[in-house]
Amino acid sequence: MAITVTDPSGGTIQGVAVASDGPTPRTGDTNGSGQVNFPGLLAGVYRLRFEGDAVVAFEKEVTIRNGQVLAVDVMLNPAKKVAPPPAPAPVAAPPPAVAKTGPAGQQQVLSVPKVLESNFVGKEPRRESVLSCSGNTRTTMLQINQPMPERMYTDADVTYYGIGGEGSMKLDGKETRLALNDFVSIPRGGSHTFERRGNRTLILLSVLGGEPCDTPK
Repeated sequence: MAITVTDPSGGTIQGVAVASDGPTPRTGDTNGSGQVNFPGLLAGVYRLRFEGDAVVAFEKEVTIRNGQVLAVDVMLNPAKKVAPPPAPAPVAAPPPAVAKTGPAGQQQVLSVPKVLESNFVGKEPRRESVLSCSGNTRTTMLQINQPMPERMYTDADVTYYGIGGEGSMKLDGKETRLALNDFVSIPRGGSHTFERRGNRTLILLSVLGGEPCDTPK
């Protein structure tokens, strides 16, 4: 069997794999002239299969008779080229987070005793008076007669300064005594609460920093 493989334009195709299935199975690849020969085949029916990266696979059935050299001419269609997938579009980086800032406050000078006199808690459980609010800093005066509910600021740091009375503080469940002029610093995320000790109101100066001062607390 003498096989010649060409393309639709008549040009020969090299490197096509040819398999012959029949009484005498054979395999081979076409040479530079697009040819492959299978000599010494027994008579009978053969099924030929043509495969290659550059062509569409094709099958053909032929019959060889005794004493005959069968010439097989096959035209193969070129395989369609699959375009590689397009490169993914670059992902734009998210814009940088813009820190929120509260309104700018006014310059002021206050007398804490006078503010306390005009805003004294009396017999109320507690009272919190704003002394200043500017940007991300909020200053208040906190008066406590009854235990204060637990507080925790997730986005701000807070400091306290004792300016009257005595009390205790629980920070993440651990209790500490507080006296006049004691200073407390609590980073964001710290759970804390205060309680009065003795007969006098516990008075604290509180400075909260790290988030807009006009955010409700």
